[in-house]
Amino acid sequence: MNIIIIGNGVYVTGRCTDVYGTVLPAIVEYQRLNKTINMVQVIGTNPVHAKDAKAKAWELMQLTDVSLQLYFHPETSGNNPDTYKDIISKIEQPACAVVVVPDHLHYEITKECLEAGLHTLVVKPLTPTLKEAKDLIYLSNENNLYGAVEFHKRFDRHNLKLKEALSDNEIGDPLYFLVEYSQRNNIPLKSFSYWVDKTNIFQYLGVHYVDIIYFITGATPRKVQVLGQKSWLKDQGVDTFDAIHATIEWEMQNGKKFLSFIHTNWIDPENTSAMSDQRMKVIGTKGRIESNQKNRGLQKITDTHGIEDINPDFCNTYPLPDGKLSHQGYGIDSINTFLRDVQNITHGNIKPGDLEGKRPTFTDSLVSTAMVEAVNTGLKKQGVWLEIDV
Repeated sequence: MNIIIIGNGVYVTGRCTDVYGTVLPAIVEYQRLNKTINMVQVIGTNPVHAKDAKAKAWELMQLTDVSLQLYFHPETSGNNPDTYKDIISKIEQPACAVVVVPDHLHYEITKECLEAGLHTLVVKPLTPTLKEAKDLIYLSNENNLYGAVEFHKRFDRHNLKLKEALSDNEIGDPLYFLVEYSQRNNIPLKSFSYWVDKTNIFQYLGVHYVDIIYFITGATPRKVQVLGQKSWLKDQGVDTFDAIHATIEWEMQNGKKFLSFIHTNWIDPENTSAMSDQRMKVIGTKGRIESNQKNRGLQKITDTHGIEDINPDFCNTYPLPDGKLSHQGYGIDSINTFLRDVQNITHGNIKPGDLEGKRPTFTDSLVSTAMVEAVNTGLKKQGVWLEIDV
């Protein structure tokens, strides 16, 4: 199997950090266990960034003792935003693509991948609009391709236990969900600085918990009320929302309704003890569940980094008996599940349609896309209840 990764930043390679991202470590682990990957093409737009990403990949292979045939693009001088088009037109089948680019480019690039006959995994959200999402669903169906969104929180054991409790009716009918999710201010100030005006904190983070609520309840969002706040970031010269608050009314398949309150911000201080501060409470008619997904019981205190609350479950390094390192966690599981699914489709064991209702497929992601679109509209109408078209 050949793999194309479009994007070479922090989530792919850990470029400009002291870690190695999630996408490439997942592919390394897949190769360690399966030995079925022929070639990986990592495509960016900037040759300097490509060189930096290549250096990170080399370090990763040394640490893990896993070899991959890796190529990094563009190799020539000067930025080239269309590099990926040339590479995907020449890729040998069987192949798949992983799209890790800014939100507003998801539709254009994913469309090119599908038209080239590539099964495609896209980081969340699928697209900012329903029209774009439906176009991609049509394309994937027309070409008999598997399209999925990298909603890794579906693989988090915390959330799987929530799903189990609700499925077993342990806490009765849900009445409301309370979600608090935030990240450090270097995301809008540095990491997303060149495209921060084309996204927002709900589209970037809140969408995860929209998908999780849908995943664990099977409910459909019916209406939403949105409030956004601009203060600190505006003072830093970044005209985007510090925080976004969405109240959503959901309807279960049995007709019963519940509310979710999703509070998101990306202005946490740089010295906070974790990149993500995330927690969820679920209140039902027969009980409640509280899930603190930041404080997982592993804390490290050093002179160099101060106090760190570590999430060992997402994507972390673990020593193997031979002294080499492996990456494990639900971030790894999410990407490797996609690769296994592609392998099974290629071998004729399953068809793309067999994965509907079992994976975060393009079709299954219409709910989260509808919420992103509704929240973006709601930010212009501050406090007005809006109906949601799913």
